[in-house]
Amino acid sequence: MKKVLTQEQKRGLSGYVFMLPWVLGFAVLILYPLVLNMRLSLGKINDVVGLKTQWVGLDNYYRLFNENTDFVPALLDTIQKTFLWSPFIIVFSLFLAILLNRNMPGKGFFRMVFFMPVLLGSGYVMQQLGPAANVLLLSENAKVLLRDYFSEGISEFMIELLSQIMSVFWKCGVQIVIFLSGLQSIPDSYYEAARVDNANSWDCFWKITLPMISPIILLNTIFTVIDTFRNTDNKIANLVVSVIFDDANYEYGAAMGWVYFLVTSVIIGLIFLCSRKLVTYEK
Repeated sequence: MKKVLTQEQKRGLSGYVFMLPWVLGFAVLILYPLVLNMRLSLGKINDVVGLKTQWVGLDNYYRLFNENTDFVPALLDTIQKTFLWSPFIIVFSLFLAILLNRNMPGKGFFRMVFFMPVLLGSGYVMQQLGPAANVLLLSENAKVLLRDYFSEGISEFMIELLSQIMSVFWKCGVQIVIFLSGLQSIPDSYYEAARVDNANSWDCFWKITLPMISPIILLNTIFTVIDTFRNTDNKIANLVVSVIFDDANYEYGAAMGWVYFLVTSVIIGLIFLCSRKLVTYEK
């Protein structure tokens, strides 16, 4: 007797059918390269054709921390810059998003201007130029002007500070768009009820805006940390690329990549752990 599927079973089967392309794509494009990369990091290549490796255990990782004098300083430098500049990027992006969310003439134009660095920075030419703050936004004329009016130490400090500020601005485009979507999802009735109770703009920000967009702040924090770690202008990323592509030392570069990945995962895990009591989810 032919078995007839129930409506619930048909819906479940349809779900698995829709999931199948993703599962196959994940297995072929992500899982297999990860397994191959892990095998490389634990071995030594005997034949480049087919990447035939000999098992050496943790030897590549031992060399990484005991013989390589560049990896640990580069890793610490990247972590330091991430913890130093990520809060500035988040706060600056939120500030600009709040301004752009107001009813003001030409706000569509300003939104385009602030998102423009994302479009320009993704191009090959801009990536070859390096950080836009040093190439375009801080011109040589501005540097000459600062050196003319200030002493050498003060002028160099101001040039570096302006370069860092412009670099932060250059990395805020995506965060501003995400914050805007979060701000626009807050019902106006919340602010109207707060104004009835004589709440001012400052009270509305701390009691309504900030709690309501706290999940968005967490999302942007995770995105900013990952974007900083994968940015090609940091020392550790350049070191990994140099080892793999310039020196053709694939197994050693794979070990570097896994350490880099684990450090990033630990930092993201700590952010989730610390934010559990700070993030408010609307019920």
